[in-house]
Formats: sequence, C-alpha cells, structure tokens
Amino acid sequence: VCAENDQSVNAEWGCDGTEITGADATEIGTGSQNTVDILNDCSQTNIAAEICDDLSFNGYDDWFLPSIQELYVMLTELHGIGLGNFAADSYWSSSELNEFDALYITFVSGSANPGIKGSDYRVRAVRAF
Repeated sequence: VCAENDQSVNAEWGCDGTEITGADATEIGTGSQNTVDILNDCSQTNIAAEICDDLSFNGYDDWFLPSIQELYVMLTELHGIGLGNFAADSYWSSSELNEFDALYITFVSGSANPGIKGSDYRVRAVRAF
C-alpha cells in the first residue's frame, strides 16, 4: 500500500559519505528493514526514511521508504496505469549502493539509477498489509 500523495518533493536520502549497514536490500519485502537500518545508523534529520517513518495517515503509523523493487512495482502497477498521483520526477528508494549513493527511480523513463545521497528527490511512503 502506498500513500496517496508524496511526503516530500525534495528530500535527501541522508548520511552522504556513510555506509549504512544492512540498508542494501533491493527485494520486495525489504524496505521496512532498510528504513530501520537507515534510522539506526544515520543521525541526519529530515531525510527520506525519517519522513516515511514519521508519517501517520489514515490511522496507520507503520509507513516506510520502499526498496527499489517495491518502488518499481509502484511505477508499473500504479503510475503505469495512471494511478497514484505520481509526478514525472525521481523518487528515492531505501536501497543503498555504497557510502555515497542510493537507488532512485525516474518516473519518466522508468529507469533505476544511483543517486548521490545528498541529492533532493521525491519521497513516497509505503506500508505492508
């Protein structure tokens, strides 16, 4: 389940220059743990994972930053058929590549790319059900 709207239009992934132990999972079902790992190892505030974790919406407070594969499903299954209120822009995933880069998806081309963690991209929270 994804939130109906973006939680931010210009958030950093956070902790550029610091490798986050455990936040490198990419598969469906791993975004929640990636988010926990990011929050445990990154003290920077107002970052993508924190924005999702802090969300309380429609009676739920168990939101997280999606892994790259979870984000890809949002692209293909929602945005691909005109649902979800997604912008033609780039969205952060919770999947880290290394101490300087994390993965994001451009909702124009559908491509997954490495992005510098200090870059500003959109954030869309998800939750499991």
